[in-house]
Amino acid sequence: MTTALLHLDQVSRRYGAVTALHPTSLDIPAGARHAIIGPNGAGKSTLLNLIAGSQRPSSGAITFAGRPITTTAAAVRARLGIGRTFQHPAVIGELTAADNIALAVRLHTPRRPAARAAERRRRVEHALSRVHLGTHASTSARSLSYGQQRRLELAMALATEPRLLLLDEPSAGLDPGEIRQLTTILRDLPPEITVILVDHHLALVFDVATTVTVLAAGEHVVTGPADEIRADSRVADAYFAVTAASTPRTPRTGGDAVLTVDKLHAGYHGAPVLTDVSFDVAAGTVHVLLGRNGAGKTTLLNVLAGLHPALPGTSISPVPAQRRQAGDTVTLVPQGRRLWPTLTVAEHLDIAAGIGARRTGLGRRFSHDDVLDLLPALAGKHQRYPAQMSGGEQQMLALARALMLQPRLLLLDEPTEGLAPRVVDQLAQVITRIADDGVAVLLAEQNQHFARTVADRVSVLHAGRVAFSTTDVDEPVTHSRIAEFLGVSTAGTAA
Repeated sequence: MTTALLHLDQVSRRYGAVTALHPTSLDIPAGARHAIIGPNGAGKSTLLNLIAGSQRPSSGAITFAGRPITTTAAAVRARLGIGRTFQHPAVIGELTAADNIALAVRLHTPRRPAARAAERRRRVEHALSRVHLGTHASTSARSLSYGQQRRLELAMALATEPRLLLLDEPSAGLDPGEIRQLTTILRDLPPEITVILVDHHLALVFDVATTVTVLAAGEHVVTGPADEIRADSRVADAYFAVTAASTPRTPRTGGDAVLTVDKLHAGYHGAPVLTDVSFDVAAGTVHVLLGRNGAGKTTLLNVLAGLHPALPGTSISPVPAQRRQAGDTVTLVPQGRRLWPTLTVAEHLDIAAGIGARRTGLGRRFSHDDVLDLLPALAGKHQRYPAQMSGGEQQMLALARALMLQPRLLLLDEPTEGLAPRVVDQLAQVITRIADDGVAVLLAEQNQHFARTVADRVSVLHAGRVAFSTTDVDEPVTHSRIAEFLGVSTAGTAA
């Protein structure tokens, strides 16, 4: 029998009285393509953190390549051959793509002499080529699209020549074309690299993995061949839920326009990103922006939030400065959530409530009780820190914090990123209820099924412009036009 490259023996992790991962045992042979799936809060990222060494198990033992590593530091595990990526890209924006990779190599091999510089250059070039970023070697990471940043982080991990590669939600925030590209990259990895993949995109999982482990509520449900797991009814029970949000609602016109944008232009360092963008958002409606990564969605939201300047000739009414002076508020829930790691749930909400209490001239006001009614996933978790919460709970906390600021216009950047289908459905219901309370919602999204479920209007950004905008959200012709600009088939648009 072949000795496992990685062996987990009854490994668990607790946070005080909260058990994030119950005792779990796994054997991962060398060369495996293994996936770990399950709903948010299942313990998937916790399990990856235990393997990588960024957290230590509360009980159990871990062996890698025949060596006990239960208490071994993460940096030592990396040098032993355990590489990883994170749920959100861990790249340095000020450095070029090549320099990010070179830094990863230097940190991985700190004792090698400068004479090995040629070897490092070879690794950098090879890693860039593997992820199809060869033409972006001298591009700053900040200037890359989100999808390119995710591939850059993968290149950084591959350049260290890992024996075991841990991938945490690598498809999160990617458009359909980028997911197809990622699938090809992962399937082309050499057999000497063992892969453990955590992802909610099940098409990617079953295209790449040959074996799959299912977790739910921190418990090990089943491990087996991918084909058997795909057909296992326990997987569907744990992973999916059919809710009212699955049926698109009738689009509404809403009230008066909360925001009007006319001929918006924006860019970076003289390079245009948005050109002649015009639209409005009415109170009590949800306006969804679709588009490939790099189309300008995040830049647009940042301009509206006052985080990035628009270029001359742009008209935004009311302008960000006037909104601040009037006490009126536009609130952004950014991609990646950006929660404060040292603050509890209660402290997040208390700080936001203190700011929101000073807002004037608003209509609907959200109290603590209102927020907890909208977001029951946060009930009983007031004293938890973000690191003790699942990705879905963190997203709900980011949304709760935004609501306590009492927004009239709520901006959401990729709110479904890294969320399981069950949580995506819950989020759809929450956003619909927020709009029903009179808040105008503008969100940028990749998940077309989710977009059609919540949207009163959909606008597609393409090459920095609004390619088309419609309230006929669920019409077949709309699906076809979206597919045309996003490069997908209409059969593959479900979550």
